[in-house]
Amino acid sequence: MRIGRWLRRYWPEVLLSMAVALPWLSLSALGLFWLWQGGHVWVWATAAAVLGLLAWPLSVSVKRRANQEARLALGDLAAPSRGWNAVERDAWAEVLAIADATAPFYFTEMEPLLTSARDIVEVVARRFHPDSRTAWARFSLPEFLLLTERLSRDVRREALRHIPAVKAMRLSHLLWVHRQNERYGGVAQTGWRMGFGLWRIIRAALNPIQAASQETSGLFMENTTRVLSFRLRTYATRLLVLEIGRASIDLYSGRLALSDEDLRAARERDMAATAEADIPIRIVLIGQVNAGKSSLLNALADEIRGAVGPLPATSSVTEHQLNLDGHPCAMLVDMPGFDESAATVPELLSQAERADLIMWVASATQPARGPDRKRLDEIRASANAQLARRPPPVLLVLTHVDELRPAMEWTPPYDITAPTRPKARAIRAAIDAVARTLDLPVEAIVPVAMPSGQETYNIDALWAKIAAELDEAKLVQLDRLRVGQQGLSLHELANALRHAGRTIIKGMVRS
Repeated sequence: MRIGRWLRRYWPEVLLSMAVALPWLSLSALGLFWLWQGGHVWVWATAAAVLGLLAWPLSVSVKRRANQEARLALGDLAAPSRGWNAVERDAWAEVLAIADATAPFYFTEMEPLLTSARDIVEVVARRFHPDSRTAWARFSLPEFLLLTERLSRDVRREALRHIPAVKAMRLSHLLWVHRQNERYGGVAQTGWRMGFGLWRIIRAALNPIQAASQETSGLFMENTTRVLSFRLRTYATRLLVLEIGRASIDLYSGRLALSDEDLRAARERDMAATAEADIPIRIVLIGQVNAGKSSLLNALADEIRGAVGPLPATSSVTEHQLNLDGHPCAMLVDMPGFDESAATVPELLSQAERADLIMWVASATQPARGPDRKRLDEIRASANAQLARRPPPVLLVLTHVDELRPAMEWTPPYDITAPTRPKARAIRAAIDAVARTLDLPVEAIVPVAMPSGQETYNIDALWAKIAAELDEAKLVQLDRLRVGQQGLSLHELANALRHAGRTIIKGMVRS
């Protein structure tokens, strides 16, 4: 049963092996003497030529199947990491293109391997530093040491798995082999080539027919061995390219610096030395004046956190930490409402840069969407300019939907997906209009209402939407902490100088 399954899977290789081996097996069976005496050498030569021609399409099929199986076997490794941002995914797409275009290595020559590795590193580096002349050198010494540690660990694991008796090998053994190769390697290779060449000449002089057949046989067997080893070389080559590409992305994106200690330091700076192991996501509330941000904050907190009234109630940035049972832990940042003026833009961009999730608040009864679109486009442009970070997701909260026509009708719940009632159709029309104007997907818009003296509407659906975006917000948070950690900290610099000074003084005392 296993043999039949094996034959069905590898039938091109089997046919290729038979096509190449049959002529020489028949030659051995019949004997060179019988062919010479009977005058049948030309018959054998014709059959060998026909089977040789048949081997060519079979070899093409074997190579094609080997490429397909290598891609299938390494499918999980070829998938981009979920935590990568857009630039990292673009760099990975180029690495995959290199893996598809790279011919299998023979792994007996180092030059093609080093050339390919250098090309991969340069392609990835240019993605992260497109304007730098020495993009490949844009990494810190600690990151290089971390990369060396990681590669050494991976090489050790693979060596223990695949190299027999590797634990018994000593560095002295390798040095002895290296010295012998330097001393006698060239002479041994020259002696082998000269001796084998002399044997071929003598063989041709004694029996030309046999010499010609053996030369042809050797040529065909060498080509067949090369084709049959194609599968293993294809797999190993693709694995090597993908590993180099992934390590390069981690190096130039700064992800190698994401150690526990580094993340802890970044979190402490971000949360003013908090002792929490898992900091809350940072949600920034942004919207026009009187869009209903303070009312929304109170509804989310399930208590009064901000003043509510017809006049702008928030004059400065305020932060509120929410720890409600059954809901994600979040830090809500309430921004002052904006208008046509550009005075609040710097603070708006600064807070949006620190956001893990942006909650855009827009009133359903506000006809002027120009300020919303202008400020949202500015935030998008600022986020897209930061190549090393992924942009925060944007949720739009459409407030005051209870005031839409017909104004006197307010008997929730409403079916927004397939609206039948007039109020439901008005809410859906408002959602579609805001989605078109602000270039947002309909799925990112949540209609809510906080009518005075009545129960809030759809706040639970908003919390559910926040929970659905929690994983993406956490990835944005990691990017934010990682990029913030790359800056020079005066505290860390002072500690480093203090330790260096102690080391120097101890050395002077000992001397």
